[in-house]
Order: sequence, then structure tokens, then C-alpha cells
Amino acid sequence: MTKMLSLLICLLFVGTMSAKPNIVFIVADDLGYNDLGITNGHKTITPNINGLIQDGIELTHYYTYKVCAPSRASIMTGRYPWGIGYFDMHGPEAPPLDYKLLPQLLKPHGYNTHAIGKWDLGYWLKQLTPTYRGFDTFAGYYEAALADYWYHWAGACKKHQGYDVFDLSNTTGKNIQGWQGVNGTYDQELFTREAVRHIHNAADSGEPFFMYLAYQNVHAAGDAGPIQAPCSLIDDLYSTTEQDTYKAQGGMLTELDYGVGNVTRALKQTGLDNNTVIILVSDNGGPLAHSTNAPLRGGKHTFWEGGLRVVSFVWSGSTKIVPSSKRGTRWGGMAHSSDWYKTITEGMIGITVPNNTGSRPSDGLNLWPAILAGDPSPRHTVVHQISSPIMQAVLNEDITAIRWGDYKLLVGDKIGDTRIVSWPETGRRIPFGRSGGMHEQGTDHCRAPKFKPKKIEKDCSKGCMYNVETDPGETTNLVDDPKYKDKLTHLYHLAYEAAQGAPAGWAWPCSNPIARMMGREMCETGGKNPSYPFIVPTLEYCQVGTDIIDGNSTAGRWEFHELEED
Repeated sequence: MTKMLSLLICLLFVGTMSAKPNIVFIVADDLGYNDLGITNGHKTITPNINGLIQDGIELTHYYTYKVCAPSRASIMTGRYPWGIGYFDMHGPEAPPLDYKLLPQLLKPHGYNTHAIGKWDLGYWLKQLTPTYRGFDTFAGYYEAALADYWYHWAGACKKHQGYDVFDLSNTTGKNIQGWQGVNGTYDQELFTREAVRHIHNAADSGEPFFMYLAYQNVHAAGDAGPIQAPCSLIDDLYSTTEQDTYKAQGGMLTELDYGVGNVTRALKQTGLDNNTVIILVSDNGGPLAHSTNAPLRGGKHTFWEGGLRVVSFVWSGSTKIVPSSKRGTRWGGMAHSSDWYKTITEGMIGITVPNNTGSRPSDGLNLWPAILAGDPSPRHTVVHQISSPIMQAVLNEDITAIRWGDYKLLVGDKIGDTRIVSWPETGRRIPFGRSGGMHEQGTDHCRAPKFKPKKIEKDCSKGCMYNVETDPGETTNLVDDPKYKDKLTHLYHLAYEAAQGAPAGWAWPCSNPIARMMGREMCETGGKNPSYPFIVPTLEYCQVGTDIIDGNSTAGRWEFHELEED
């Protein structure tokens, strides 16, 4: 009866839509579970995001991967990260080309598709870049992080013949172009401005759109003083936050909130909020070097809850999409990043996902009927990581991490930093710059260092098992308690079964059909010796801009290998 009610609610939702709903999918980078004002007693200033959560549906048991690229690959493919060869973030990874990405499912149904901000899903071949994988436009960067929030040279590429290498593209269709005249502008403003432009264009055209808006906030920049925010904002809002790192982190959070607020405002101004769904997620837990995840243990790079369980919510201005009775509610069903693939397509839009979207079946489920009805999740298990010979060879680690029902099993000796970190209490007014922060002369640019705390590790090589429903901080290990022997056995069995379905290769070019494009030497290095170093493309694959001093960029140039046809 409950499943039938969920189905009827979902059918009613799809049937009452006057047009295909627009989807704005926002990814906050490295957002901690305790970073938002709504979760930390308003020690950080995030009123726009707080308001959307209070007027939407919060997903309180939403899981992702412990680092960014695998979680984004999961969203785009509807698979577990390890299911498409992402056993961590390591090497020149990309989702294999035989997988259809989410925008490729939407294009045949009349959607305009836009990617803004961070890509991080491959760039050394044109065919791996956004406008070759289903997006009409891309305005953003290809690497994991920019070196600076104002000056947009690439984090991985250095000066070349007196020029800085820029990792910032503004591309429509197959003609990949550099983004001109934007040096010196905080990248949240760049990405938000582009998102607002697309919203106004959609209002004029009347055509549905899918927007993937992946902010850099609050990821640390790649350069010195990586926690970066405007000094005026820090002085106005975080003067009583004692340490410069948290002052600047607070500023980055408020900048993220400004962006989300302006996108929401544009939707309301154009009237598109009445037929638009906003989804916001973090790509992984917050890094403990500048972020907080209490009451969850650990953070980014760890398999503790603080690295995997993150902020997520759904909002719409339409009561046909999010009914009044569901606004301000919390849905406690189990959810995973792979579930958006079918939740958006089959649940929110009402289209059928083909069976042939990749060489491995989808791991994602359509959660939308259960979310709308407030029913239990159809998902009962999340397999975070499986034991893999590839992971052992490349990373010299072998970790199993799986949740089934209320219980979670961890096996391995490198689970990660176990600390539980909360946002600090406010105190007396302290000027920025007293604890390592720097103010760039003649600008409003403030930068602070990351913390370098001593990590506290825990060895789970003999197994650690927790009831994460009643013990989200993972404080009581149940692995030796005979009362839980059957549950422990079942968790091991599920993990073993999952491992049998894992791909044989890493998500490197040389472990899938595009290997031949990359050159024999490169592929043989990666194929015969999977322990890295891989031969990574350098400057000839990077966009060349100008020196940052004059603040203007020349005609950007980005060079890629061409993918040969069979």
C-alpha cells in the first residue's frame, strides 16, 4: 500500500506539470556538515541556503564519496564511483566514454544544458570535456581547483614563456574558448553571473534547461593562503571569529550563499521558480584543515561519516513540485550520489532511462516518489568502497566501506582522521591578520592558511562496525559484540558480492577504449605499471593566458588530442 501511494503521488506530480521542470543542480565544493549557519547555531552567515532548506526537503542521510571527482562522476553516470573505475582521486581520471552522462539523457527531451564552474571529469581529450558530453555550454575550469579565487591561472600548470596558464573556459558547442576579461573577479561572481544569464535566456525562450552549477566555494585554492574571501566581508561578518582560517572560511561560505541567493532571486524575478527544482549537495565532507562536520566523525579523504554523509536538499517555488505539506521537512531515507541520475530523469521529469547507458548497470535508484511521500527509501545499502587489487597496487591500501540499514562496516588500516570538529565559538573582536592571514595590498583580497592539526588515526584492519543511525559519531565499535554477529556477517557478504561486479581497470584512459588516442608510451606506462607516475599532459593541453599583473587575458588557447574514429 505504501509503495502504491508513493507511485500515485509521483504520477500526480508528473501529470500536473504544465511543462518539463527546469533543474538547477548546485554542487558546493568541500562544504562541511557543520559549516552552514542552520547547523552551527548561526556562527556562519548563510541566510539564503538556510531559507531554502527551511522551505524545502532536507535529505539527512545523503551519501557521496570522500573526495570530489569520484562523487561528480557518480552524479553524472548514476554509478558508484568504484563501479566506473574511480577507486579514489588519483591520476588523469575520467568517466569512460561508453557511459551516457546525465545531460546526454536530457538533450533528446528538449533540454538546454549548461555546465558552470568545476568540471574535474577529464580534459586531455576534447571528447572528455563538457560540451562533448551533453552540455551545450561550459563556463568554468577543468582541474580540481583553481590556484586563486581572483586570478584564474591553473593549479596544475605553471608559467610558460612569461605567461600564466589559465584554466578557465567559456565555451559554446564544440569550439573550446578561453574566458576573456575576467581576471581579478572572484569566481563565485563569475559563475553566478553566468547562471543568471542562462536563467534570463530560458525565460525568454520558454525552453526547459538543466544547469549544473559547481562552485569552487569552499574548496581551498591551490596557491599560498588558500582560504580566500573579500576582506570587507570578513571584517563585516566575522570580526568575532578568532582565527584567520575560520574568518576566511566563513567569508567563503557567505560568498557561496550570495551565489545561491542570486540564482534563486533570478528564478523568482523571471517567474521560473514555479517550474524549477533546485538541488544542492556537497561533493564530499568538509576537510578538517578548514571545515567542520560535527556531530560526524572525520572529514574529506576519510571513510568516516564526516567524509561521506553531506548536506543535501531539494527546493522549488512550485507547490506542485514540493507540496506545502512537505516544506521544511527532513527526509531520513538512505540516498546516494548515484541516485540523482534516475531521481531527476524518471522521478522529477518523467522520462525513461534507457537500459544501455553504460557497460555496467546503473547503481542509482529513483528516490523521488519516496521523498515526496515521506516513505522509507528504496535504497537499503550504500557500498562506499570495495576491496580491489587495483587500489592495492596504486594506493597501497585496501579498504572496504559499506552501509546496510542502520549499520556500517569499515575494514582497513587507513580509514582516515577520526577527529570530530565543530565550528568554533565566537569571542572578542580580533582584526584579520593576527593568525597567519594576509591582505593583498591595494585590493579587497584576504587569504588565510589551512590548519595543520595532528591527525588521529584508528586501525580498522580487523573491522569496525557502527550503528550510524543511533551513533553518527561512530564512537562505539560493535564488531566484537556477539549480538551483532549476523549483521556483521551480512555486511561482509554484501561487500564481497559488490566486489565481484567491480570493473577490472582504473578510470584512466589506458583502462578503457580511448587508450589508443593517448600515445603508446603513455598507455604502456599506465597499463604495465598501475602504481603511478602516469605521464600527465602538460602545457600543450592548457589554455594560455597573460600575466596576472595587468588583469587582462589574451585570446585563450586550449589544445587537445583528437579522438580518432574507428
